[in-house]
Amino acid sequence: MVVAKKKIWSSREIDKARCSDLSREASCSPQVAALLLSRGIDSGEKAQRFLHPRLVHLLDPGVLPEIDEAAERINGAIAQNENICVFGDYDVDGVTSTCLLLNFFRQVGKEVAYRLPDRFKGGYGLNCDVIRELASDGVQLLITVDNGSSSQAEIALAAELGMDVVVCDHHQPSKDLPNPIAHVNPWLTDDESVFKDLAGVGVTYKLVWALCRCFTRQKKLSEEFSNFMRECLGLAALGTIADVVPLHGENRILAKFGLQKLRESRKPGISKLVNAALKRDASRDHLTSEDVGFSIGPKINAAGRLSKADYALRLLMAEDNDQADELIQVLDRENNKRKKIGAEIFEDVCDRIEATYDLDKEKIIVLGDEAWHSGVLGIVASRVVEKYYRPAFLFSIEKGIAKGSARSIKGVAMCDALTECGDLFERFGGHAMAAGGTLQAEKLDDLRAALNEIIDLDPSGMVPEVEFDCQLELEEIDNALLSDIACLEPFGAGNSEPLFATMDLEIVGSPKLMGKDGRHISFHVRKKARGKAALRAVAFFMGDRCEEISRGNRISLLYRPRINSWRGKSKIELHIKDLLVHES
Repeated sequence: MVVAKKKIWSSREIDKARCSDLSREASCSPQVAALLLSRGIDSGEKAQRFLHPRLVHLLDPGVLPEIDEAAERINGAIAQNENICVFGDYDVDGVTSTCLLLNFFRQVGKEVAYRLPDRFKGGYGLNCDVIRELASDGVQLLITVDNGSSSQAEIALAAELGMDVVVCDHHQPSKDLPNPIAHVNPWLTDDESVFKDLAGVGVTYKLVWALCRCFTRQKKLSEEFSNFMRECLGLAALGTIADVVPLHGENRILAKFGLQKLRESRKPGISKLVNAALKRDASRDHLTSEDVGFSIGPKINAAGRLSKADYALRLLMAEDNDQADELIQVLDRENNKRKKIGAEIFEDVCDRIEATYDLDKEKIIVLGDEAWHSGVLGIVASRVVEKYYRPAFLFSIEKGIAKGSARSIKGVAMCDALTECGDLFERFGGHAMAAGGTLQAEKLDDLRAALNEIIDLDPSGMVPEVEFDCQLELEEIDNALLSDIACLEPFGAGNSEPLFATMDLEIVGSPKLMGKDGRHISFHVRKKARGKAALRAVAFFMGDRCEEISRGNRISLLYRPRINSWRGKSKIELHIKDLLVHES
């Protein structure tokens, strides 16, 4: 079986003296202080802002370039009753950005049109056919959200056809900047500290804030618009978390308060998404970033991956309960289909890797097939990277054209690598850890060979490293520790949920397979001493290691402690990230 080498475990280095000082300065436990230091939060002031974020800490939107010009042009269009269209994207960030702006127009009583791109027809972003269609429909002002910063030709065509364009985006612009009426993008400011990590919906939130001020001609928002902006936090959190941007600074504030607003939402569509997510864990009633990442986000994304993102947008905006019921059934159906298709492709990919790849020599996995659905290839590529620890570029082939999604590993900047062999592609783009591209299917072998040459890593050294926060003894795992961990929520990119290690534990009894087809496994562990209580450990998607665990008598674990509630009783259990079995 061709698998990546076992993971390297490494502990984060913490200055114990500084930990004691920070605990005192921030009025927090030493455990919380250690976790803060491991996340780069090294002063009392930073710790207070991190542990106790406030909405007043959000920076003024006026810091963003051209945001006031954008607000003036849009409000002018409202005053003149011009035809306005909002153009978004088909992922969660793009859908929530579109919804946020549409909610503003609804708030001020202005009817506008919207368009979301079709992944299978026009693909991501604007294209000239869309511009011509909108012009023929009489659109006078086009507002792009979560896209537009690389649409030079399309924006130039819009100007020729008499249509103004306002771009609101968070992607790094291309070298040849488009020339819209206003371009709201944090990458266009020289200040490295301002808003660079915002998702598209974060930039849109700033634009809507500026629009509210411009509409009322008051810098301080009225109670009506203040309440409206607070309601908008839910959508801002949803798009921010789903787009996997770093959850610190502005993003942490949006996520923290936005999750509360999502939980409280009276919108029937949002409420149904939230309630379905909370059913995953009966022990709590508060929403977490994990709920967004593993339940709400995938359902919204599934619409854009397999059919039309419009279904997801209509669900988020739904005011009618019956309509929301109908739309959430569509999203559930598409998400279940996405899971099934993804599982089938993943199995096929793994079979091919094990039949045709020598990972002691290959630096990247490049595969394609006419039967693979392009809408799920990014997800499958991520699973391939997780299993084999090689960058993966998977393609769907149709009529001789290969369209693919790539995911990478630490040390391999995927978009830079694609640039070096850019002559093979018809088009490509992305960033360090994720990219995509289109090329002639007959060139896939050339691409595989080229990327193996370009990637400057020794295959024997391509071993995954897992960094954990600290080692614990089992007796240290209690409700107080879980309360300390909860102080750091919401978790996500840049603030991962704390990961702990405990070494040399005794395996108690026999492991048991769980779930459909025995994909998961549970077992009990305790310190090697009689009379010590045993803790339950659950290893998701590690069912194939059941025999290995059964053969051993000692084990070391990387895990996250969680509360498991069942029939009114709550117990702490360990959710396993990785394990090492000792057979003697």
